[in-house]
Amino acid sequence: MLLGRYTKSSSFAACLVVLLLAVILSGCQIRERSVLRTLSSPAVSSRNMARLNVFLTLEEKQGPAIQLEIADLEVLIDDLWLPLSSEPLTLNSTEIGNGQLFLGGGAVPPGQYKGLRLTVTQGMVRTADGQDPVTLAKPQQVQMTTAKGLELLLGDSKTLLFSWDVENSLKPDNTLAPQFFVTGALRNLPVNLVFAACPDINTVFVVRADKNWVVDSFGLTGRPTYLGIEPSARPARFYVLTTDEKMVKVIDSSSFRVIDSYPTLNDAATYMAISPDGQWAYLVHEQSGYLSRMNLRTGQIDPRVKLGNQPNYAVYLEQQRLLAVSLGLTQTVLLLDPASLRVVRTISTGSNPEGLLVSDNVLYVAESGDGSISANDLANRAAQGQVMVGFGPRRLAEADGQIFVSNYKDGSLSILLPGQLGALQEIYGLGEPFEMVFDDFYRRLYVGDRRNAGLAVIDTNSNQLLRQISLGAQPLGLAVIK
Repeated sequence: MLLGRYTKSSSFAACLVVLLLAVILSGCQIRERSVLRTLSSPAVSSRNMARLNVFLTLEEKQGPAIQLEIADLEVLIDDLWLPLSSEPLTLNSTEIGNGQLFLGGGAVPPGQYKGLRLTVTQGMVRTADGQDPVTLAKPQQVQMTTAKGLELLLGDSKTLLFSWDVENSLKPDNTLAPQFFVTGALRNLPVNLVFAACPDINTVFVVRADKNWVVDSFGLTGRPTYLGIEPSARPARFYVLTTDEKMVKVIDSSSFRVIDSYPTLNDAATYMAISPDGQWAYLVHEQSGYLSRMNLRTGQIDPRVKLGNQPNYAVYLEQQRLLAVSLGLTQTVLLLDPASLRVVRTISTGSNPEGLLVSDNVLYVAESGDGSISANDLANRAAQGQVMVGFGPRRLAEADGQIFVSNYKDGSLSILLPGQLGALQEIYGLGEPFEMVFDDFYRRLYVGDRRNAGLAVIDTNSNQLLRQISLGAQPLGLAVIK
């Protein structure tokens, strides 16, 4: 009887323990489901969140040809794993090569992040005879942790980098044990850096130009759109137009921190051009038709003039000491005194002029409505003619003695020679090319590709598409710091 009473008591205690465990686990599951619902809810404000971006490179580009199927990419915060990928991923070592792969990114709660976890569902190794035997016996979870972790504050947008050790992922018995490890963001690099503003995710990405890898990012609230560099400052400073907040923010390039903010008055500026000495910002207000000049030392705006008719682009003509502004509705380009903003000349153009470029005292205008580029001799005040390019030309950039035209609607670049009205070459294979910036050290043109959510890298020596850099969001303003 005593044994019987003990058995019943033990059974009751065991049931109680199981019940308590179920409650605890249920609470964890409820919390995780609650967090996941919060992350996926369209009502979540970016002001209450941070952002994490994840990129992968290979430890060694030489090694076996391995392909992995990844079901989930997750990050660890406070013992809770949160998803960063919305769909399965495929990692192919031969396709990655010496490049980089964007794995995922999204809004996450602020906090201390400790690592990554990949759920590998399938793995294959390409053999010498071209076969792909499955060498992963069962799904595996590969976990990578960092000793220091990664702290994300409200409004932050940081990048987590990790490498795939392909060579050591294949064991001697021809089975797979995928090897990954986390690397930190790389700052203070002795190389040229390319900056790309992605307004939809309040992020500015940092790309090292020697490898064409994303190495860092930082967050800016208010939709960062256009960037400008002050080259004489040490360390270099740059200015970011945040359209929704109606601000120009001053960024310290050594820390990527905001050191000052200047309001752009009541109406949002849609484009910003910086004078070559980095002292003045020219703010285009497309909706209201205004143009403003801001002193970047003080933030003071003076003067401010109404141009009307949807001004959409501006460029400082250093040798001519003029400011050129294109007006879409009136099919004109205005040349203004950069100090007083007084109009000194009006140039008629084709339909919907946008991008502007001056070379050898000739002003080139991208006429997006006509699919053409017009040339105007500034010295003789005479139109030189038009050349047809692709559909929807939006921007112009000069690189290596050539003029590149981004044809937004047909995914191509047209190449012209200054002084010659004829297309020299076309580069195809882009989605929606828009803004461009040239790195003269590596002789590469970086093109914001909005459809492919990244950057296209053009080798200007050969005029070939060298690489696509995925950012996971549409880039707008671009800048280079040497």
